Amino acid sequence: MKRLISISLIAVLSVVLIYWVDFSDFEIGKYDDFQEAIEKGIPYKVNDIIHTEIYDNVTIVMYTTDPNKEDFPLVNYEALALAFFKGSDKEGWENVGHHGWTHYENDNMTLHIEPLREYDNKGNELHEFYVVFGEVNNPGIVKVETKTKEEESFEEAEIIHHQDKSKRYYFNIGRESIVRGLSESGDVIDRQGG
Repeated sequence: MKRLISISLIAVLSVVLIYWVDFSDFEIGKYDDFQEAIEKGIPYKVNDIIHTEIYDNVTIVMYTTDPNKEDFPLVNYEALALAFFKGSDKEGWENVGHHGWTHYENDNMTLHIEPLREYDNKGNELHEFYVVFGEVNNPGIVKVETKTKEEESFEEAEIIHHQDKSKRYYFNIGRESIVRGLSESGDVIDRQGG
């Protein structure tokens, strides 16, 4: 009797597993091309890809998404986030980062700092870098600069114009935790972090 129940249970679980693999978007490992990596490797619906950049053999994707109302009932904005991928269309793509959109914000600009820390199975560091990015909301800010607490001088971040230049974002790779937005005359309009 126990053997019959065990065989029946294995058969039912096998059918469920086959059905789940065949009819779901679930995939293990690598994605065939970059578009599939975006669609299936990012756990949120991507509204718009703002910027992609390759750094240290990692493709960084800055995108917007609408947070799930069930998971985040108080969030009422389009979130800006990053994804990290390694690979190519020939060898396949793999998601190597985490996903989230923790940030600081005010009426002038937002500040996101996302690290990528990846190690092999022996504990050797493969990647460790940070991406500092955000949205510039104040039209008086024409330049964004970043720096760490230890550095004396600021470094200029890339300004990205999106959707017919109606939206502006900044993007910089490094350990920066201080960001400031400057006017055309060089006055500090906003400073965040640090």
